[in-house]
Amino acid sequence: MKLPSYAGRFAIDATGRGYVLCVLLVCATAMLAMGCHREEPSSKVPAPTPPATPTDASPAAPATQPTAVSPQPASSVTNALPDLRPLNQALIGWILSNQRHPASFEEFAANTDVQIPPLPPGKKYVLNGRGLISIVNR
Repeated sequence: MKLPSYAGRFAIDATGRGYVLCVLLVCATAMLAMGCHREEPSSKVPAPTPPATPTDASPAAPATQPTAVSPQPASSVTNALPDLRPLNQALIGWILSNQRHPASFEEFAANTDVQIPPLPPGKKYVLNGRGLISIVNR
């Protein structure tokens, strides 16, 4: 009869010390794996805010009114790039319905019902190497 390999012999023989080492190794690995994903409970309690104390009974300088925050300038709003996720989702739907990739972004835009958001000056939509919509400089 041919004997199994060294590790196999101890794994089969329940009285061998290799069996005990294998069991300990499996238990240690399981304990480490369980401990790696444990999150500590948040023991941080937000500090209480100090109560407002009256400063002086005599009238002090009048409190200043907060200044109104001006909205962003129109130029920065118009230069914002649109979110490409809805366009890429529509492109994937177009590919599935037509069973082919469009030759260019213009072909996709002409044959889809999706509203294409305008781009800032100097930018244009293109299909990148992965087949998704990207924004590039002209």
